[in-house]
Amino acid sequence: MNKNVALTALAWGLFFVLIGVSWALTNYYVIDIVPYVALGAGLILIGLNIARTSMGMGLSKFSLFIGIIAFAFGGAGLIGYKLPLLETIIVLIGLFIIAEAVRSLTKSR
Repeated sequence: MNKNVALTALAWGLFFVLIGVSWALTNYYVIDIVPYVALGAGLILIGLNIARTSMGMGLSKFSLFIGIIAFAFGGAGLIGYKLPLLETIIVLIGLFIIAEAVRSLTKSR
């Protein structure tokens, strides 16, 4: 099994543990688990990409993008703020475009 497949399997395993623990906790506590699941999923996806880059693999822009969105929505939900979905996605797309342009400009030097 190559490292990328192993990291992806690890991330999926963590995600299923997160979902299972969240469902179990809702049986004992009356809480809204959506922000916690979103925050956890975001951390898992961001952590997956950090692990990939630290091991010399390319990062997945798509999973990083989804991870940032999930992290932002989960964090905002925990503090009681509801982010507007479409506007947040548009801002993040713009930030990704800017980051890619900056990376291209600094790489060409």
